[in-house]
Amino acid sequence: MRSTILKISIVLLVIIFLPIGFFLVNEFTKLSQDEQMVEDVFNEQLESILYSVNQYSENIISYWVSNLDLPIACGDDAMKSVANNILVNNPTIESIQFLEVKSKTILATYGDNPVNNYTKVLEDEKKLEALVDFLSKDYQKIETQSFGKITGIYFLMKNQAENVLCFINVRSEEFIQQALGPQIQQVSQDLFFISVRDTISGNIVFETKGNAEDNLKLLEVPMWYFPSYKIGIRLLSSTIEELVAKRGQKGRSILWFLVLTVIIGAAFVIWNIRKEIRLAELKSGFVSNVSHEIRTPLALISMYAESLKFKRVKPEKEEKYMDTIYSESLKLSEIVNRVLNFSKIENNKKVYEIKPHLASSLIVSTIESYMPHIEENKVELTYDLPKDIYIDADKVAVSEALINLFDNAIKYGRPEGKKINVRCYAEKENVFVEVEDNGIGISGKDKKYIFDKFYRVSKGDRANKVKGSGLGLNIVKQIMKNHHGSVEVKSKLGEGSIFRLRFVRTKNNKND
Repeated sequence: MRSTILKISIVLLVIIFLPIGFFLVNEFTKLSQDEQMVEDVFNEQLESILYSVNQYSENIISYWVSNLDLPIACGDDAMKSVANNILVNNPTIESIQFLEVKSKTILATYGDNPVNNYTKVLEDEKKLEALVDFLSKDYQKIETQSFGKITGIYFLMKNQAENVLCFINVRSEEFIQQALGPQIQQVSQDLFFISVRDTISGNIVFETKGNAEDNLKLLEVPMWYFPSYKIGIRLLSSTIEELVAKRGQKGRSILWFLVLTVIIGAAFVIWNIRKEIRLAELKSGFVSNVSHEIRTPLALISMYAESLKFKRVKPEKEEKYMDTIYSESLKLSEIVNRVLNFSKIENNKKVYEIKPHLASSLIVSTIESYMPHIEENKVELTYDLPKDIYIDADKVAVSEALINLFDNAIKYGRPEGKKINVRCYAEKENVFVEVEDNGIGISGKDKKYIFDKFYRVSKGDRANKVKGSGLGLNIVKQIMKNHHGSVEVKSKLGEGSIFRLRFVRTKNNKND
């Protein structure tokens, strides 16, 4: 049986899990590809938003450059008027300075608080040479350098005879908050959270309304003209990673639920297959056992009947032969009746006449009817029965259940000194009848199956010698079930068994 179940299980698992495995691999691969595509598209969208903010800052600075790059002397009243106009309209500018690169001298300074950051720029000859080279190719490159809270924005002027460097000192944080803040707020559209962070101190310079928790990841890029600052963006509700994770988690949960359902279904199918195979084996054993039980009395009946028919027996032995034929026919009748009774119970065709009975009277009458077997097998039977307990029962069915228990106690009893003790007692609304023997006992493994139909304890020397159909205890179980009661066993191997029947105690004490 184990070999058959193993083969069926392996084939079933392969049939089920091969396509499931392929589906899972394909689904997770597709899911990862789709999520990667969504993330790439989303990041491109975020980058375009950040690009627009940087582009806006470039437009402002380009406007300053175009207004200051005039073909007039840096110290003239006209340049002074232009510079002062820019300072008035852009309060985040600290000062504007014009320097002659070759002589490294200041040509003009505008603003209330001039900042002399230009010295570091003039010392960087390579960068200045690069600016000159760009300008010679008709490209005016704008450079920046950070000086703490001040950012220096400088460029070479096209419209001057000499290489004149225009240096604009801007208060970085104020520019970001005042000049770029409204644009950033507009770009966010209540959909995104955007913040500007000082990479040196780590402080947040500006942020839109929304959740600014540190554990939420932002897509960050440096600001073009403020290199010590980074602008970051994320969805207002969740990051793309969180959305992808939630979607993936949901998909995985559904997939694993399906897998678990399939596993449970496969286990259920395997369990049923195993149960059916085991039942088929038990049925085969049942047929074999019943055939063996029937064959012996039939052989005896046939042999003795033939001897009587052809006068092959002495007259003084005829009575003994007839007694044997009669007793063996009773055994056959008992086997047939048991099988027919089981069939009726199994098909729910058994009719029970349940009414109040005095428990002691019912048990004693059963013992008396079974007494010939008890005496024949030299069994010491004792009982302790109270006289005032009534139960709701079918007299014939309960007698059959008790006889089955007595029969098992004798079959599986000790070779010598067999004992059976019957007890009856009441607890609240229940009445218990116990049949105790001093037989070979039942192992823990067998106890789980002894009430199953066709099951027989087949291990042990004594068990192997016992004949039976495997129906007795199952009939007891079905009878008790139809009495709204139950049967249970307490037993240890080598220490005997106690079978306990539970009945409903009747409130009607009318004697039967």
